[in-house]
Amino acid sequence: MLELRGSVGKDGLNASDDVRVVQTLLVQIGLRPGLVNGTCGTVTIAAIQKFQGVFSTVPDGRIDPGGRTWKKLLESAAPAAGDPLSGWAGDCSQWTQQKKLRSLEPVFRAKIEQVILTLKNRKLQPSIVFGWRSVETQRKLFSEKKTTVLFSFHNAQFRDGTPNALAADIIDRRWAWTEAAHVNGFWNALGAAGKEQGLVWGGDWKAFPDIAHLQGRPNRALAKVRIESGL
Repeated sequence: MLELRGSVGKDGLNASDDVRVVQTLLVQIGLRPGLVNGTCGTVTIAAIQKFQGVFSTVPDGRIDPGGRTWKKLLESAAPAAGDPLSGWAGDCSQWTQQKKLRSLEPVFRAKIEQVILTLKNRKLQPSIVFGWRSVETQRKLFSEKKTTVLFSFHNAQFRDGTPNALAADIIDRRWAWTEAAHVNGFWNALGAAGKEQGLVWGGDWKAFPDIAHLQGRPNRALAKVRIESGL
């Protein structure tokens, strides 16, 4: 198991070996800490803060041995055991927030992370309900009439079957889909934050509005995404 002997980041000890470990893990989860060279500069600190922004309202840019950020980083970068699909089994709505983020296409993930940070800065409590979900789960939702499509941007994946989702459903954990979310302005804030990142907000759809939904490509690209996914 990887170990961190000293603190890394802003005002940290920044021993070369520790910095290199942190930089490597940040790269594995799709962030950009600069060169993996054991030197902790402003780019590496910014990457740490970006990662912390997903679960903390006060990202301090520092990782301490045994601390919350270190544990979250290890969890986020942990490879699936055995079959590459084994780590993505089970009820995807019950995965941790970090695992749901990991299931997103990297560029889309970075935009969702920024949306989450924007909402947190507004004192809201965003929580991802769905990132990626399997085609089997999509079919079940279709049969239950909870969706109108058999393939969605949630189902986008690599050709080996591992997640590469281009959609995320986000709620405020206090209010979910209740009227309180509307009264307190969560849906409008979500839509505005998503559109600032160039994302499509389902709340703009007139026929079948989906107010919790953000996606990385327009609906007309869905067929192409399905082909890219090998489905």
